[in-house]
Amino acid sequence: MKMVLRNMTMRAALVWAGVAAAMLAAPAPAARAYRVTYLTSSTVYVDAGREDGLDVGARVEVVRAGQVIATLRVSDVSSRRAACAIEASTAACAVGDTVRFNAVPRSAAADPARAAVMSTLPAEVPPPEVTESWPQRMGLGGRIGVRYLGVMDRSGFGGDVAQPSVDVRLDGARVGGSPFDVQVDARARRTLQTVSDGREVDSGEARVYRLNTTARSPSDRYRMTLGRQFSSALASISTFDGGQFEATMHRFGAGVFAGTQPAPLDYSFSTDITEYGAFLRWWSAPAARARWEIVTAAIGSYEQGKINREYVAFLSRVATPRLSIMFQQEIDVNRGWKRNEGEAAASLTNTFLSARYRLAHGLDVDGGYDNRRDARLYRDYVSPETEFDDSYRQGIWGGVGLGFAQRYRVGATARSSSGGAAGDAASYTLTASAIHLTPAHVQLRVRSTRYDNESTLGWMHSVSGGFALGARWMFDLFGGARREESKLLATSDNRTSWFGADVDVDLGQGLYGNISGERNEGYDQVYTSLSWRF
Repeated sequence: MKMVLRNMTMRAALVWAGVAAAMLAAPAPAARAYRVTYLTSSTVYVDAGREDGLDVGARVEVVRAGQVIATLRVSDVSSRRAACAIEASTAACAVGDTVRFNAVPRSAAADPARAAVMSTLPAEVPPPEVTESWPQRMGLGGRIGVRYLGVMDRSGFGGDVAQPSVDVRLDGARVGGSPFDVQVDARARRTLQTVSDGREVDSGEARVYRLNTTARSPSDRYRMTLGRQFSSALASISTFDGGQFEATMHRFGAGVFAGTQPAPLDYSFSTDITEYGAFLRWWSAPAARARWEIVTAAIGSYEQGKINREYVAFLSRVATPRLSIMFQQEIDVNRGWKRNEGEAAASLTNTFLSARYRLAHGLDVDGGYDNRRDARLYRDYVSPETEFDDSYRQGIWGGVGLGFAQRYRVGATARSSSGGAAGDAASYTLTASAIHLTPAHVQLRVRSTRYDNESTLGWMHSVSGGFALGARWMFDLFGGARREESKLLATSDNRTSWFGADVDVDLGQGLYGNISGERNEGYDQVYTSLSWRF
């Protein structure tokens, strides 16, 4: 059921984020500071677009206090706005964070073909006049939402589910002109389930993912954060309860942190696992054409006083107008009981390498290697498509993408995976997308993947599309099918399919509503939400 709720919540959030970004982003001069305008768990929206030199596939860096905290890749772009996927992050992004990128000059005067195409594209709906609310004037932003999920079982083996929930997200920078920041991310839900034998199960869950405050020096050189937080050193340091101190100078920073990990099941405060670490950072000059960053950290984790894990983490990033590379490596240092069990003194673990090169305008090649044992993902839902991708994540991949006519993009990717849930396997994927097809801003995306592993041979196809009706309504349709032929006598062939629709509306005054429906194999579900963003 968690998968179902997260699936519907994320689909609604992705669509609403696009509406919010469109309503809040306003035209600005080219020589301006670009910023994050809205966030979901997997997508960052920024107030820069094609007219500012961005295109699909471009790399964008999120900068806070002069340091790169995240690397993004543009997945969709209009003239003045872009939606970006999170590729790597050493701290959680926040609305208002600065973004930077290597702009590609693309003026219509210098590109007659582009001018001809742009003249046929629909004019963007001018955003309405937006006045700052009291929380915004105080440096606060966030959302409060209520949601409801209903699942109707059609298989006879499960049961109907009703699940109301509420969530609160708050981000504040120098609140009220003070030297203090604040972060809050809390979510609660109640689950009422009728199982197949007629019994009713009633359970509740409340989790706090972030609850902290940061004190800054007047120059931002020193920062101290206390509470539940993510480490700003490396993505390998997840949620912890404790303190973190960081000092920054010109192109150099250092910090230390200490705390305890929350209980894994309910995220309550726990002292079973303690964690300590220190990190160093170096980065290029802000105006450098080739930007780079290096982060290294030493981390120790201990369970009830005994060694849990001790390791060194390393991260490096390089970005030029044509080339972008990201490399992550962890080196476990084994001593004590680990050495007694036959482990080497040091071992390479969790390697990740991703690179992309722009051969020509609109034509990119990319590739990489991933042997991380756990996927560190920034989304919070699972669908048949994302579940498949996670199973085939580990291994080596390479691909090519081509964008043309300002509206279309096609791509091909080959992947050889091993060590993940799918075992030794190969997959080949073709994708195609189109945007701004009509004055209603119709967008389409199709995907087809052929895969082959030790036990199955199959296809997966998916399609999604959406369109806007005026400035406040957005509609989205999606679906897919997966067919597997078993290579084992003990198992049979498998077929599954899914389809659904979302309707989203901007109610004004920061209120957004959604109703969604989806039919999967064996069950139907409906999801609705109302949220206030400020």
